[in-house]
Amino acid sequence: MHIENFRQKNIIWYGRYLDIQKNLQSLKENLQGVRFFSYSASGFCFVLKGKKAVAKIISDSKSWDENTKAIIGIFISKGNNTSWSSLKDEPDKRIILTKPENEITLFESEKEETVTIRVLKLSEAAFGYSGLKELKIEGKIIRPGNTDKNDFFGKIEFIGDSITCGYGIEGGEGQTFTTKQERADKTYAFLTAKMLNAEIQNCCWSGIGTISNWVEPVDNNLPKTDWLINSLWLYTDKSVSLRLKIEPELWDSKKFSPDIVVINIGTNDTSFVQKYEDRRLEFLANYRSLIELIHLRSPKAKILCTLGVMGQELCNTISEAVDSFKKDFPSVKIKAFKFPVQDEATDGIGTDWHPSAKTHMKMAKLLSKELRKFFKNS
Repeated sequence: MHIENFRQKNIIWYGRYLDIQKNLQSLKENLQGVRFFSYSASGFCFVLKGKKAVAKIISDSKSWDENTKAIIGIFISKGNNTSWSSLKDEPDKRIILTKPENEITLFESEKEETVTIRVLKLSEAAFGYSGLKELKIEGKIIRPGNTDKNDFFGKIEFIGDSITCGYGIEGGEGQTFTTKQERADKTYAFLTAKMLNAEIQNCCWSGIGTISNWVEPVDNNLPKTDWLINSLWLYTDKSVSLRLKIEPELWDSKKFSPDIVVINIGTNDTSFVQKYEDRRLEFLANYRSLIELIHLRSPKAKILCTLGVMGQELCNTISEAVDSFKKDFPSVKIKAFKFPVQDEATDGIGTDWHPSAKTHMKMAKLLSKELRKFFKNS
């Protein structure tokens, strides 16, 4: 087996990734050359013509208990087809990163085969991180084949909270949350991209808002501001950077220039805003600021502002923010879109009242239809 350069052009990377260019004196282990992929549904894909592929993936496993360690999914499909249509509904392997350094056999066969191998982060960035340190191959990595470019919809960036992360999808009412319940590949965001044959990038974090993270009703006199989306979104991976004690780097939009940005933020702000008009106006101002930041960074992107599946209290305020933005930027294609509230009786419920897999599928069908219409009419 030989070590492969995992930055080569024949390896496709999904989502945001953070490269460590030099050894960090603040850490005992040498992380030089590691590429971190910690956001939901981030990862990599390559086509192997050979017998075996082994990845060395690192994680901060000692910082997390058994319920919150990082989890990745490994998807194998026969042949040379990197299009989303070839992705299985279930991974061939689900791996919990239990060690600081995990040597994982991605694929192994007695005879030479041509297979497409995908590695996706199924859990979210708020918990255990993941980074590729080494890729060993018995055989060779060949040029990716069919990517369905004739039906390629474009690039979609999703900015969201726990709903976009897939929090509790495989859990249920009354259960305690674990990262084992998170399935980034079953979220409305991922399924929408798959339906549209679009490239996807997620920046999402459970409990996050624009003026406040989720607060319990008895504690809503003060906002919780340790992580807010307006600042988190600006950086490649602020969480990993701070854990490694390095200055967070601004995300280079040239690495992924979205055709459309979908914002699904506001559910957690609702817990703080309640019926206070001054808080609602603060949310309005911060949400509008987020839209403007997005437009400044991606001036050609269309913007769709969504909310509603876990409550619609701030939907009208989001529409107000969109209308305000339109007055100053009339040439930008932007609109608000309201998801219907989840139907628990019909579709079930995930952990902590989060949408089930059935609800996410319904959301994806509605959103993909809306996005097709949005593009057609703009």
